[in-house]
Amino acid sequence: MCLFPIDGYQQMLIPPSDRARKQAGYMKIVIYVHLVVITGFLLSALYVDGVVDLLGALIGYMAIRNSRGYNFQQVLCYSIYLGMDCFWSLIRSVLFLAGLSRNQMPLKKWQYHIYVCTILGSGFFYAIGCIVAWKLYRELRTIFNRMMEDAPPLQIQNRNIPVGGYQPVPNENLDNEGVEAAGSERNGNFQPFSGKKYSLRA
Repeated sequence: MCLFPIDGYQQMLIPPSDRARKQAGYMKIVIYVHLVVITGFLLSALYVDGVVDLLGALIGYMAIRNSRGYNFQQVLCYSIYLGMDCFWSLIRSVLFLAGLSRNQMPLKKWQYHIYVCTILGSGFFYAIGCIVAWKLYRELRTIFNRMMEDAPPLQIQNRNIPVGGYQPVPNENLDNEGVEAAGSERNGNFQPFSGKKYSLRA
C-alpha cells in the first residue's frame, strides 16, 4: 500500500538533493491547495470525494514529511493518484457543462457556487499537482539509481559452496576425544568392541 509498507517489503527513504528539496517545496504547496479542494468537496456535500481526496493528500504528506529523506514510492503513488483524479475530474466537468450531471443534494446558493468552482477547477489542480509530484519522483529516482551504482557489489565468501547448498558448521560442544575418535575412524584405525557378548534370550 501507499500509506503503509507491504509485508516483507521495506520502503526506502532517499536523501534529497537541493533540487529535490526545491521540488518538495512545490509539492507542499500542492498539498495545501489539495486541502482547499477537499474543503470545497465537503462544503458542497461531496463527502465521499472529500474523504478519498483526504487519503490522497495524506499520501503526499507522508512522502515528504521527513526532511532527511523522502519516500519516492509514496511520491509516485501521489502522482498517479492525482493523475487519475485529473482524468475523472475532466469527465465530471464535461458531464456538468453538458447538463448531464448535477449534485443530488439540496444546496444553498453559496454551496452551489462552491460546488461549481470545485468541479470545474479541480481538474486543472490535479493536472498541475501530478506534474509536480512526477518531477520530484524522477529526481529521487535518479538519486536512487546513483546510489545503487556507487554501492559495492555483493561478494560471496566461499565460492566453492553451490547455490542452495549447506555449509558444515563446527560443533563447539564436541570435545577433543570425540574429535580424535572421529579422525581415527576416517583414517581406518577403527578398533571394534572387544567386550563380552550377552544375549537377552533365555
